[in-house]
Amino acid sequence: QPVLVGTTSVDVSETLSRALKRNRVPHNVLNAKRDRAKQESLIVAEAGQRGAVTIATNMAGRGTDIKLAPGIRDRGLAIIGTERHESRRIDLQLRGRSGRQGDPGESQFFISLEDKLMRLFGPDRVARVMDRMKVEDDAVITHSWITKSIERAQKKVEQNNFAIRKRQLEYDDVLNSQREVIYDRRMHALKGERMRGEILEMLRGVIEEVVFKHHGEGNVEEMRMDIRRLLALDFEIDRERFFALGEAGVCEEVFDRAADFYERKRNALAEPLYRSLEEAARRDTEQKLERVFVDFSDGHRRLRVIVKVDETVDSQGQEVNDALERGAMLTLIDERWTEHLRSLDEVKEGIGLRAYGQRDPLIEYKMEAFNLFTEVLEQISRELVTFLFRAGPMVERSDKARRPRAASAAARRRAMMDRQRAKTRKDAPTSSFGVAGRRQNASGRDPTARRQPVVAGNRVGRNSACPCGSGKKYKYCHGRI
Repeated sequence: QPVLVGTTSVDVSETLSRALKRNRVPHNVLNAKRDRAKQESLIVAEAGQRGAVTIATNMAGRGTDIKLAPGIRDRGLAIIGTERHESRRIDLQLRGRSGRQGDPGESQFFISLEDKLMRLFGPDRVARVMDRMKVEDDAVITHSWITKSIERAQKKVEQNNFAIRKRQLEYDDVLNSQREVIYDRRMHALKGERMRGEILEMLRGVIEEVVFKHHGEGNVEEMRMDIRRLLALDFEIDRERFFALGEAGVCEEVFDRAADFYERKRNALAEPLYRSLEEAARRDTEQKLERVFVDFSDGHRRLRVIVKVDETVDSQGQEVNDALERGAMLTLIDERWTEHLRSLDEVKEGIGLRAYGQRDPLIEYKMEAFNLFTEVLEQISRELVTFLFRAGPMVERSDKARRPRAASAAARRRAMMDRQRAKTRKDAPTSSFGVAGRRQNASGRDPTARRQPVVAGNRVGRNSACPCGSGKKYKYCHGRI
């Protein structure tokens, strides 16, 4: 009769394999080791042959039918379990390897009170009873107490695993709720829906943050500098009007001016692009442009947007502003959301330690995640508004515009070399001991003239006597000059 021995781990299967080798029992080992993964199908195919012995872990060979040899269909496959698994489901899966598709089969589990499952989750009462009854350590026990104790231990493990999965799901729900908010904003940015309203709301939030920060202390100039830094808008207001309007009044006035400034900026960006594309579309009637790209930059970030020519002409150039808003929103959302996920992973790694302070880690994680998510939304709003207000199109200079700059750079290099040569000639001795060859200017040199070699005479050493006849060393006389 073929036998399939089920084990709970690779280590146990290897131990049993060594024991069978010592007793010269031919067998096959089926586990998750890489060198035996290729032979898995062959081992499973031979497991139903006459006299075959196969050792397998609970994960190896699952999903494959063990076909019985023709001569043993009356007895079927015998399943031997070396110990009970932590889950009853896995025990049933191992037991189900025999008797499949109407074939006969049998199964038998051998366990010990010293198994890991019984030591961790089994009751000590059974072991104490066995000690009082003076039952031998290797005696076979088939009492119903043992079976019930095993079932209770497996139930405890399953309840533990269920609690772990439920707790993990509660942690994932926190991230899932934030993901829905981010994906909703991203979908609106992709479709271009509600962009104008969202940008104005973000603008109002940025302005309120700046005004509330400085109004209480009366920092008019600091508020003005922050508005100029964030919105590129010079907002002038005297101190009397600043305090007379109050926080809400100042916010409304700054918002009105900023909204008007942004509208004028949109028109200023749209008009030249509209004229150029309209002219290009009218001129190139055969080879029609479909899309063009425009690069924008605010001095720190660069963004390329692609616009359709037809939609840009139909909207009189406003499509480029809409594309800029969509592209900036998508870029900032993707960058900040990726950073937020990494931050949440770091929080989640150490949040369990707060249980030592008598605090629920899940509640602490929800609070930390909410605070981080609020900061992410504020950061997205602030950076988006700042970029849209400060960004402008990047225009490449033509060759004519670049040539004077290159020429001036070359001139600066030549002037630097001339100064170095002049310094070298000044440091050189003026007597007959040193003859310096002067390099003529390229404009005054005869191209047909033969170049003369430069003759370098004997050079005076720093510690040699000075050629002037003073009797001093050269470094203390003319060398110092």
